[in-house]
Amino acid sequence: MGSVRVAFAGLSPLCEGIFRSALARRQEIEFVSPWARLPSLASEPDAAAREVLVIELEGDRLPRSLHVLLGAAPGLCIVGLSADGRKASIFSLRETHTVFFDCSADQLCSVLGEDTAG
Repeated sequence: MGSVRVAFAGLSPLCEGIFRSALARRQEIEFVSPWARLPSLASEPDAAAREVLVIELEGDRLPRSLHVLLGAAPGLCIVGLSADGRKASIFSLRETHTVFFDCSADQLCSVLGEDTAG
């Protein structure tokens, strides 16, 4: 698998730290900060690039503004974490919504690698 760019937006410092530590062990991960610098958000995005934006999500639905962001950035995947970090929802342009309960950061990293591979 090629490089996966990951950015964080609006997570608590503790939650971001746990997730960042789990991802840092993977060689294919490249962190982007601030999130607005993700290359897929540029005026001419690279459709082949794989990028993940990790956010805190209230409830089970992705806000409409983030649906627009997914439509504008074909290589983007959004991971919405619950405030307590125990639930993760993965959203992509493919209209896939996957929910994990009591998932460890390592397990979620593995799933992200599978989800962004193709």
